Amino acid sequence: MLEQITRQNLIHAGKANNVYATNSPDYLELEASDRISAGNGAKTDVVTNKGVANNQISSATFKFLEENGIPTHYVCEGSNKSSKIVKAAEMIPLEVICRFVATGSFCKRYECEDGLEFDEPFVEFTFKSDSAGDPPIDRKTILALPEKTLIEDERELNLIEYYTARIGILLSEFYERLGVKLIDFKVEFGRISSGQIILCDEISPDTCRLVDIKTGEKLDKDRFREDLGDVSKGYEEILKRVTSNG
Repeated sequence: MLEQITRQNLIHAGKANNVYATNSPDYLELEASDRISAGNGAKTDVVTNKGVANNQISSATFKFLEENGIPTHYVCEGSNKSSKIVKAAEMIPLEVICRFVATGSFCKRYECEDGLEFDEPFVEFTFKSDSAGDPPIDRKTILALPEKTLIEDERELNLIEYYTARIGILLSEFYERLGVKLIDFKVEFGRISSGQIILCDEISPDTCRLVDIKTGEKLDKDRFREDLGDVSKGYEEILKRVTSNG
């Protein structure tokens, strides 16, 4: 069956990924591009081979999480090195952020010390809306706006929060074995036709802050955000470590 899935028309071009229909309504093809952006699209560029690196890192990560009990949209490799076949899902318009160390927007928002470490995975939500600037949203507001957030009840919200914290623990341990410290990451979830909520989108240096434990060197999109130069270096280094571990 999966061998017969073929890519069809482009249905969505996001900031970093393209989504294609397939000849099956149950599956899509998600292609990572070389596009890179920061500041909600205020700063953009193209990084050669970023799409291939992100796709392979994300695919390996989804496989690892599936093996450890986290349901994901990953199905199999796609038609090229930048793409994967995924389950079709209605995306829940929340970005779920898991922090181990306070940095970035968190410190700006609360005027707290950069580098403050949390005792356990710190999970927070933002409402995914470019026009609104992806504002922080609390649990009470999420549950009060089911037509906007697509969260039906507290049980679903608890499940998403549990999955995110569990992903954080799994990935923190995974990356530590590779000599990398996971600072924070963001994930997105979707609902498939059965009603099940699953992990979707990607997990890559675009969506994680990753720092070399020995050197403190940043190996993620912060290289672009902070104009550190040689943006592709971080992506290539994470890909090398992730694939050599597999």
